Amino acid sequence: MRAVFNFWIAVIVLVGASLPGHAEDKSSPEPSAAASAGSKHYSLPATPDNVQWGWYDVNEKPKLTIHSGDTVSIETISHSLGQIKPGLEMDGIIKLRRENDGGGPHSITGPIYVDGAEPGDTLEIRMLKIVPKADAFNFNLPGKDFPAIGTLPSEFPEGFVRYYKLDLVKMQTQFKPGIMIDLKPFPGTFAAGVDPNEPAAKAGPAIRDAKGRTSTLRPWKNGSNMDVNELQVGSTLYLPVFQKGGLIWTGDSHCRQGNGEVNLTALECAYKEFEIQAIVRKDLKTEWPWAETKTHWIFMGYDEDLNQAMKIAVEQTIHWLTTQQIVPMSHEEAYALTSIVGDCRVSQVVDIRKGVHCMIPKAVFVNYKEAAHHGAAKHG
Repeated sequence: MRAVFNFWIAVIVLVGASLPGHAEDKSSPEPSAAASAGSKHYSLPATPDNVQWGWYDVNEKPKLTIHSGDTVSIETISHSLGQIKPGLEMDGIIKLRRENDGGGPHSITGPIYVDGAEPGDTLEIRMLKIVPKADAFNFNLPGKDFPAIGTLPSEFPEGFVRYYKLDLVKMQTQFKPGIMIDLKPFPGTFAAGVDPNEPAAKAGPAIRDAKGRTSTLRPWKNGSNMDVNELQVGSTLYLPVFQKGGLIWTGDSHCRQGNGEVNLTALECAYKEFEIQAIVRKDLKTEWPWAETKTHWIFMGYDEDLNQAMKIAVEQTIHWLTTQQIVPMSHEEAYALTSIVGDCRVSQVVDIRKGVHCMIPKAVFVNYKEAAHHGAAKHG
C-alpha cells in the first residue's frame, strides 16, 4: 500500500463524519461532490438470474455494469437460494448442504462489473445503507454427520436450528424470553473477482470445482467469506482487484454475529436493500482486505492456521503504520504500537480458513484531523 495526497482529499470529502472527534453522528457517509457529479444509482434484485449458490464464476455474465462512484442497492436472499426459511427442519438443511458439495451455502448476488477496474487496482467499497428482511435463523450442523464443521462438533452430535422474526423498527429480535438481541447487520460475504493465484486447499474440499468455479466457503485476499462484524453501515472496505471489472458479489447477509462465529452460523438473514458505493482506486495498492470505520483502521489475515492468520493481520497492521504519514514511525515503533493499542480479534474459526482482524484506534493519532486537512496524512 502506498500513500498519496489525493487519497486523503477523497477521504475527507467522502467520509467527513468518520474523522475522530467529529461531533455529528452519521450512519452513512455522504458521497463526495466529485464522485456524485454524473454518478448514477442502480438496483440489483435477487432474481434467479442474478444469484448463484456457493460458487464464484469469473465467466458468469455481469448482471450490472457501473462506473466508479456509482451507487447500487443490492437485494440478497438466504442460504441455498432462499431455501433455508422458517419451517425447514435440520434434515432439510443437511440435504441442501450435501446437494452443493464443496460449494458454500451462500446465495451470492452478482457479479457487478465496475468499468475501469483493472488487476492491480483497489476497489473502495462504501457501506451506505442496509435494510434487512424480517426473517433470520441460526443453526449448527450435526457433529455426527459433519465432524469437522463448527468449533465443538463432537459435543453437538444432533445439530440445532432456530428461526427468528426481526423487529425492524426497534432493530431487535428475541433470542428467547428474557434475552433480546440488538441487530447489527453487515455482509458476511463480500467479494471481488477471485485471485487466479489463490493457493490450493490445505484442508476441506477443493478451492475450485471441475468447471473452474471458486467455492464461497473460504475468505481470501479478494474478500469473500470474511465474517468481519465491523463492516456495518458507515464502514469502508478496500479489496484488491484481480479480474477486469473488479466483479463484485455479496451474500451471506448477517444481522448479528459474535467474533468467532463459533457454532458455524451468525444470525443469518437477507437484505431488502444493501446500498454500496464502489470507487476504483488506481492510486492505492492493496494486498489483503482492510477496512476503516469512524473509529478504527482494520487489517485482516486469513489462513487455515489461526496463528498464521494472526501473523498476517499483524504484519498488515505494521505495514500500514510504517507507511502512513499522520505520525511517521519506524518498524519497531509500529510493532510496539500494535501491541499497546491494537485490538486483534478472531473474526471466525468455522470457514476452513480462519480469520483475524486487527483494529487500530484513530483516536490515538491526536493530530489526525489537522494532518488530514493539510494533506500531510497518507495511507499505506
